[in-house]
Amino acid sequence: MAISARNNRFSLSIKGADHELQVLAFTGNEAISTPYAFELELVSARADLDLEAWLHQPAFLAFDSQEQGIHGHISSMGRSSPGTRLTHYRLTLEPQLAYLAHRTNYRIFQHLTVQQIIETLLEEHGILGNAYTFNSFSSYTPRDYCVQYGESDLRFIQRLCFEEGFHYHFRHSPDGHQLVFGDKQQAFASLSQPTPYVHRAGMVASQPSIDHFGLRLQASTNRTFRRDYDFQQASRTLEAGSSAEHNERALENYSYPGRFSEAAQGQLQSQRILEHHQTGYCQASGSSNQPSLSTGHFLPMTGHPNATFNSGWLLIGVQHEGKQPQVLEEYGANTAQADADGFSQGYRNTFQATPEAVTYRPQTVFPKPRLIGSQTARVTGPVGEEIHCDEFGRVRVKFHWDRSAIDDDQSSCWLRVSSSWAGDNHGAVTIPRVGMEVLVGYLNGDPDQPIISGYLANSLNPTPLTLPANKTQSVLRSRSTPGGSGYNELRIEDRKGLEHIYLHAQRDLQQHIKNDSRLQIEGKREETVTGNSVSVLKAEEQRTVSLDRKVQLKANDHLAVAVSSHTVVGGALVAEAGMQVHIKAGARVVLQAGANITLMAGGQHVLIGAAGIYASCPILLGGLPVPGLPAVPLLPGEVAPMQGMSLAPSTQMLALSEGKSVCPQCEILKKPL
Repeated sequence: MAISARNNRFSLSIKGADHELQVLAFTGNEAISTPYAFELELVSARADLDLEAWLHQPAFLAFDSQEQGIHGHISSMGRSSPGTRLTHYRLTLEPQLAYLAHRTNYRIFQHLTVQQIIETLLEEHGILGNAYTFNSFSSYTPRDYCVQYGESDLRFIQRLCFEEGFHYHFRHSPDGHQLVFGDKQQAFASLSQPTPYVHRAGMVASQPSIDHFGLRLQASTNRTFRRDYDFQQASRTLEAGSSAEHNERALENYSYPGRFSEAAQGQLQSQRILEHHQTGYCQASGSSNQPSLSTGHFLPMTGHPNATFNSGWLLIGVQHEGKQPQVLEEYGANTAQADADGFSQGYRNTFQATPEAVTYRPQTVFPKPRLIGSQTARVTGPVGEEIHCDEFGRVRVKFHWDRSAIDDDQSSCWLRVSSSWAGDNHGAVTIPRVGMEVLVGYLNGDPDQPIISGYLANSLNPTPLTLPANKTQSVLRSRSTPGGSGYNELRIEDRKGLEHIYLHAQRDLQQHIKNDSRLQIEGKREETVTGNSVSVLKAEEQRTVSLDRKVQLKANDHLAVAVSSHTVVGGALVAEAGMQVHIKAGARVVLQAGANITLMAGGQHVLIGAAGIYASCPILLGGLPVPGLPAVPLLPGEVAPMQGMSLAPSTQMLALSEGKSVCPQCEILKKPL
């Protein structure tokens, strides 16, 4: 059924431009959450119209004299070979939104809601002010980190709308078109007048009406369930689910990860996905000659034999078609031929609709890009800071594809760093430093969840080895910070015949052994101590030297023995003092020799032997004894208590429990040396 074009003349108006084009025919498709496209066939007596001047110009295709029609921008313009009297032209009308399909980007958005992200993109494309509006009736949590990865701006917006449950449609007037976003049925307006249902079996109608209306029910998902994991709430199970009223069969859609960290957020997401599936449960289709039908509007219908159909229906798709062959008659040309179904002139459409009471959600699925494999990035931080991390050891990076000027501690989200520290207070951990190149993977291939899995050397940060000459060496080296040139290092050489292990401590080295320590050296041992050496043995010391022992003291020697001192010499015991020798006993001194004892002083001597006692001069009575120096040995100092670097829970966990992000020890290390 169609309305005669003689009573409904189609026209094309272009603001600020005079032209001689007349509409011969057109077809067009509209659908909610999809940019519309109308193909127009036009004729003109002029064969020299400037196609380039028309491209991108706004235009309005009027379906009738009541300002029913479609507004858009001319996205394509073509001309066929001129005929005897007329030249045929073809053009495409699309919304401004369609232009977003021609710009692809890699981009990071942080701490913005989906609405704010979409507004940013629209305004970058010149869609400003009243050209768009948001009719949202729910509150949305800002996304800490959202990546547009190799997607066109249009597809990125469509994906965000699908993820958040937003839909969009267009409202048209001769002066422009408005892009309308919404998240509930209240975002849709109702057509001004109801359209009657009149079954005419192909006859030409004189008034707008619906001549066909059918209904289809389709099995669909009636339950949704989402589960996720948040490492900051590792002991908590995150899950949410929703069910439809008609759930005779358990047709559940279960998804992991759900990408939520709060129960309310997961519940809203689960409900939106359920509504997405339920939108397709009951759908109507029909045909009419009503030119006012437009997607995103409620269609009130009257006169249908099935009274339940005479209610509101949401138009989710409309396919328009119009033919106006009489424009050829004005130039004396042949009129257009009829289609196979007999349609030769006028306006008609087909449409799809859902019940007004059913919450509509976008039907086209726009999956998030899935990143397989790894990328590299550079660790970033505040100006002047060499190590920048949070309480979980996460760091920020600058991706090589990121063209933004942000190159500091706001360049990305916090990235977790893979390490072997994942158990109950055991493992190893290193924090990537600012400027390092790191290997980045993605949890579940999600570009919004990057994770660091390794480190990479490059021309700015080469390996500490001269390669390939030292390819047999393995090195673990740190670097003093901030601004330091020193380092701690463990190096292992595996070259045959030169194997060795080298340990370098830039400052202090501490060892804490809670039981035994055994050291076996097959060769020689050399030890140099520049400062003092202090040893405290709280039990017995045993030492055996198989050959000579050579000890040189360049200052004093102090020895304090609390009980007894025993010395056994197999050969000679020779002691020489430059000034004096003083031996003192509290009770007695015994000098015992198997053959003789000789005392020599001042050129005289006394000899005690088996034959008797001999003196070099007579022994005189009297005289005064000469006192010797008392023994005052200096005692060794105490060894300072072991001050190991305390790990969690003793300092770091205590700081976390007090709500601090940095422990006192880390605060000290931040200060310049």
